[in-house]
Amino acid sequence: MYKYLVDFKGKGRIKVNEKKGVSSVDFFAIGFGAIVGVGWAVSINSWMAGSGGPLPAAVGYLLALIIMIPVALCYCELCSMLPVSGGGMAYAFRAFGDNVAFISGWAAFGAFVTIIPWEAIYVVDILSIIFPVLKAGAPMYTLAGAGIYPGHIIVGIVISVVLFLINRKGVTSSATMQKVLCFVLVGAGILAMIFAAMRFDAANFEPVYENIGKGSHKSFIGGALVILASAPFFLAGFETIPQGIESAGGDVKSVGKTVVLTVVLSCVFYALLLVTLGGAMPWKEFIKFDSPAAALLFRDVYGGPIGMGLYLFILIGAICGLITTWNGFMMASSQILMAMARVSIVPDVLAKQHPVYKTPINALKVCLIASIAGPFLGSGLIGSLTTFSAAGYVTSWMITAYSLIKLRHSEPSLNRPYSIPGGEKTAWFAGICMTLLLALLLIPGQPVHMGWFATAMFGGWMFIGLVLFILDYRQRRQYSKLKRASFLFASMMAAQDDVELPDYSEFFEDDYRYLSFVVPKEADYSGKTLMELGWGKSQNIFIIKIEHGTEMLFLPNGKTKVYKGDRVFAVGVEKSILKFRDGQYIGNKYTLGNLKDFMGMGSTEAQVPLICRTVKVTADAPYCNKPLKYSGITDYTQCMVIGLQSLGKTFMMPDADTLIEEGDDLWVVGLEENIEKFLSLTEKKEDE
Repeated sequence: MYKYLVDFKGKGRIKVNEKKGVSSVDFFAIGFGAIVGVGWAVSINSWMAGSGGPLPAAVGYLLALIIMIPVALCYCELCSMLPVSGGGMAYAFRAFGDNVAFISGWAAFGAFVTIIPWEAIYVVDILSIIFPVLKAGAPMYTLAGAGIYPGHIIVGIVISVVLFLINRKGVTSSATMQKVLCFVLVGAGILAMIFAAMRFDAANFEPVYENIGKGSHKSFIGGALVILASAPFFLAGFETIPQGIESAGGDVKSVGKTVVLTVVLSCVFYALLLVTLGGAMPWKEFIKFDSPAAALLFRDVYGGPIGMGLYLFILIGAICGLITTWNGFMMASSQILMAMARVSIVPDVLAKQHPVYKTPINALKVCLIASIAGPFLGSGLIGSLTTFSAAGYVTSWMITAYSLIKLRHSEPSLNRPYSIPGGEKTAWFAGICMTLLLALLLIPGQPVHMGWFATAMFGGWMFIGLVLFILDYRQRRQYSKLKRASFLFASMMAAQDDVELPDYSEFFEDDYRYLSFVVPKEADYSGKTLMELGWGKSQNIFIIKIEHGTEMLFLPNGKTKVYKGDRVFAVGVEKSILKFRDGQYIGNKYTLGNLKDFMGMGSTEAQVPLICRTVKVTADAPYCNKPLKYSGITDYTQCMVIGLQSLGKTFMMPDADTLIEEGDDLWVVGLEENIEKFLSLTEKKEDE
């Protein structure tokens, strides 16, 4: 992952300790491989049967595309704005706090971790077709009508351990394997479309719609809507991308767009397969095939060596699809579990990282257990696992959409590399659609209802999570919400210490200090604005950051109010900071340190995403020959001048009457976008 520090020689940001991250192509392979997986090869005739034909099923996926694109767009904006592990859980924590983050995270984790045994079950089932010896002899036992064989268990355990070892080495290692398998998967799908199209006959679609006794739908549209019950399961893999974004290399904006691309192409992929395979033979005959139906279709339609060759190639593609999904969700499940542990939603032992690879090793062990459990459960539970997962995904997606809306209001200054088309209207559409879909999944008597058993599974899962959440209450009380937020969002502000430091860094270490304190309940200044307090003028300090609830305000303006319980960060020279500490009632909860460490230029990580630049004052700069208070720097750009060098003299924390002259060096601190705004002052002047 790239980590950035300011280029103190005035050339922007520099990369430090650069190492190769996961590219957008890698993330596409992770997302697309996790979404498409094996569903098309083993479940495509079940989609037709449940919807009343291939055309209603294809239309169902196009309807799913319409409601899923806004959801994917929400993730696109949020994952580029908050590039941390945790996905929807992290966004909900930032927007709403613990309770909503728990609902989102636990529902998503349940959906994620359920897919792992699902894939393990199907892998051994398909391998048994290629290698019948895996299913030889009598089963060890029967569960939900399906036999459990020793060969299944052995193969399932071996693959589980291999995937665990790959993911232990990190997302980059996982993505490398994912690209290769995804290539084979896509190749198999495209080949299936081509050879199915060569046997295409529109008469095979007849009847265009017919309820064959599966479900309560009574029309073509009703049949199409049935797809929405399982579509969240078969489209869910796109959220594996936000889970691994901390390992992204390059532009996180492009990674966010990859989320949308994977959803669009996956829906189109499914719809095309339904149309082409559904037109290759009468669909009412096709739905009678056992799994893997797609492979059996080609053996039946073509026959001979060609049919057998296509049959085997589709099986290989199906196995690759199973492993891509299995691998993607093992990575995603461990990442979201680690993120929940970081904010004490689940036991913090699950946040432990591998000492070498920095992967969530304990969370991966949980995923390994779930993976190994799959072959012991057998294929009889596949249907219930599918619909249970759908409810978990929809719950998380719904909360994510509302989190985006909330963050646009509560933190409008957050850097947004990508803003979704339509803005809040798109997010509202996504949130309302997911709310309605969740209601339809849970309400009996209509086509989308996921069934009583799956509903009970979902309710039981959320109850287990609630118990764990309550038991972790004391653990959460050990740290404030902001402290836990710093654990979760630490990667956004990470910095390294082995970089070339500026000439004035010694001042940051020896002369500049920062003071952070929690405003006491009894403080008489609680509720007043910074302008009313006048600390800058009377104490010669600057307030650089205020933490209010889960909100972080950087370089707040004079109209910002200070409330009891807020954590305030003040910056100034040592003498001023000590005078402020001793003369102002700040209580006992305070921290004193040097600005060098605070800004991430020392041996610790930065505590603020602020950068510092040295700017040479030119004659045509609009603030040249003006005192600081009339320069417009603070009012227009929300930046702060913390130092000035003029004629060989250094002025630390210059007062408002200090004159800015040509040739002076200004030390300017601000958020990156505000620093760019400050530089544009000179650029605009030059253009004029």
